Amino acid sequence: MCQASLDYLHISYCILRLNKLNWLILNKYMKKKLFWKYLLICGFICLALIIIIFSIFLLNKSKKLEIIFLNVGQGDSSLIKLPNRQVILIDGGPDNLVLKRLGENLPFYRRRLDYIIVSHFHDDHLIGLIEVINRYKIGSIIYMKGEERSVLGSIFIRMAKLKKINLIAVENEATLNYFPGCFIKILNPVIFAIKNDGNNSLISKLSCQKETALFTGDNNFKIEAALLKTGEDWSAKILKAAHHGSKSANSEMFLRGVNPSWLIISVGINNRFGHPSAEIVSRAAYLGLPIKRTDQDGTIKIIEPE
Repeated sequence: MCQASLDYLHISYCILRLNKLNWLILNKYMKKKLFWKYLLICGFICLALIIIIFSIFLLNKSKKLEIIFLNVGQGDSSLIKLPNRQVILIDGGPDNLVLKRLGENLPFYRRRLDYIIVSHFHDDHLIGLIEVINRYKIGSIIYMKGEERSVLGSIFIRMAKLKKINLIAVENEATLNYFPGCFIKILNPVIFAIKNDGNNSLISKLSCQKETALFTGDNNFKIEAALLKTGEDWSAKILKAAHHGSKSANSEMFLRGVNPSWLIISVGINNRFGHPSAEIVSRAAYLGLPIKRTDQDGTIKIIEPE
């Protein structure tokens, strides 16, 4: 009986020792496994940081000018990325699709727009900007003086004031100088004393490095004719067609006067307005002027120098 008890104690002792040994081995194995797991995670984090830093370095090193006509459906929105890394947004389209397009064309860490230029306060140019000023830090908003009296305009300007955004109301004309040889000239068509048909818009001409681009909003052919009569140089390599390619603008005289290498039409697929007008498309073909359209080509990027 005594011997049996001793044997039982011995076996129990051996089992305890074995369990302790197993635990030590298992603990050592788990520590080793966790070590390699942590090492792998640290490796991935370091690799991601290297990629991010390298990407930022390459982006900051870029000296290219980019003019991007965002595909926002039946509306207007153009993004300009200057060689000095300043960013200008002209109009914001009819809805929040502009946010997606900005995300596609700006680095993920870029949460500031230096300037927003609002050509006029129609919903297909303005509505998208309401959420833009909520999501991004804005340097200045430039708009046509008097437009703030409209319903949409008053709402937008009130929101901008609440966010303490610098507001610039262009009464006649203004020039934004970015660096030598790079500027945007802005003109309010009110100076022509032509009756406003509801489509009068700020006219903006970008001149930067070897590139020129003219943005005419929704202005009609009367404003186009008055613009040419000023005697100033309104020629441009890139012309964004007025009023989505409507036949109320984009006259042959104006197209010849601007003499662009590209006519860009910002327009929605199968829109109810019939934009662009077949007459304007035919006119461009007659003049040998290549067309790019957001409804067919999506977002259009022009980079200088290529």
